[in-house]
Amino acid sequence: MKKITVAVCLDDEGGMMFNKRRQSRDRVLIRDFISSAVGKIHIHPYSEKQFLDFENVTASIDPISAANDGEYVFIENLPIKDRLNEIERIIIYKWNRLYPADTYFDVDPEACGFKLKSLSEFEGSSHEKITKGIYEK
Repeated sequence: MKKITVAVCLDDEGGMMFNKRRQSRDRVLIRDFISSAVGKIHIHPYSEKQFLDFENVTASIDPISAANDGEYVFIENLPIKDRLNEIERIIIYKWNRLYPADTYFDVDPEACGFKLKSLSEFEGSSHEKITKGIYEK
């Protein structure tokens, strides 16, 4: 069975989107994700605008299915709960803000058997502080 890494961006209550749009975006965060990723990166077509300047990024309607063992997936608008058997690592970028939301991340990593392996903070291009948590099985 393949094992992939999934990255998401969340507000303080786990919100991802509002009215079918991302809550926020940040160029420094995307560069951090790109520099962390090993191998090909898979995204949903919705996310393409954030990755125009980067190579080795492939868009597909089901990026988790498209990813091979060891590859990375950036998720903005999809649930992952039913795909946890394919995921070995979850990277959660937190905006450290509360935004309006109507789509929420459907996984509590620790309740699903993931352990927090590292936690760091950095200044983004649009956010004074972004927190990056890496959870692993």
